[in-house]
Amino acid sequence: MDKIVVVSQKGGPGKTTTAVNLGAGLALTGERVLVVDVEPQAQAGIALGIRLDKAKRHLSLGLKLQAAAQGVDVSLDDIVIDRTEILSKWRGHGRLAVVASEQFTMANAQHILHAEGKGAVGVLRDLLDDLDEQFDYAVIDTPPAVEALNAVALAASDYAVTLCLPKHATVEGAVAMRSTIKHVRERTGIADPKYLGAILNMSAPPSEWTSEEIEVRNLMVDVGLMPFVTDIRDDTRISRSYDSGVPSVIGFARHACGKRYAELLQEVLDRMDSDESEWAIAPTADQVLGYDEKEEADV
Repeated sequence: MDKIVVVSQKGGPGKTTTAVNLGAGLALTGERVLVVDVEPQAQAGIALGIRLDKAKRHLSLGLKLQAAAQGVDVSLDDIVIDRTEILSKWRGHGRLAVVASEQFTMANAQHILHAEGKGAVGVLRDLLDDLDEQFDYAVIDTPPAVEALNAVALAASDYAVTLCLPKHATVEGAVAMRSTIKHVRERTGIADPKYLGAILNMSAPPSEWTSEEIEVRNLMVDVGLMPFVTDIRDDTRISRSYDSGVPSVIGFARHACGKRYAELLQEVLDRMDSDESEWAIAPTADQVLGYDEKEEADV
């Protein structure tokens, strides 16, 4: 099972919508996919139509992480929730399932993992390895990088993607996140995730670029974030998909937002299977707008 983690230094850039759409997109292609919600706000589960209230708290990943961190032998088998039904209109689909979270239990897990330190950082990886024969991919949604849960998610991963918004501060955060990914092996001793690049999320079409978005697009290339060619445009259908529990790559597959997630997924898969030197990288905004050619003509 290949494990892909979606990470950022701070909250808000769209980790959850990215994770569930990558996972749902993989399932549409016939793969067996598990979305893993490591975020205390439990948004990945909600985005797939699962909300764990107090009566269903026993299904939370948080309880499993607490037990595993304290040396109890546990399995995820009994909390995997199948969501393949949302793929039913599509031929050739695979399996889509989620391991959901709940705020109270995940907050407790966060405290226990922090207290246990490096000795507990591999608990999620071990739990997912036990499901290796059941799934082809796990896509992991994460909290901000400052939390112990983020470290546990990174230690469970084989591949990592990060995100930027058309805001300067998010570029700095993505650079810090790439550095964190680079040092996972020395900090955990159990994982060495391959950095796959940065996604520009909630972007605008070129005709509507602000000066800040132009600068961000240029910076993402200049500082070596290896941005994906496919950006995800700001689209109300994406938030509507979250509310409906059906990711837009499924619910709006024939619309622009669904197609963009499908194109992004293909780029992710291509990068997983190739060397960084072979990757297609997004052009700078200056290149898109023809500024480079204009400067050369003026020389």
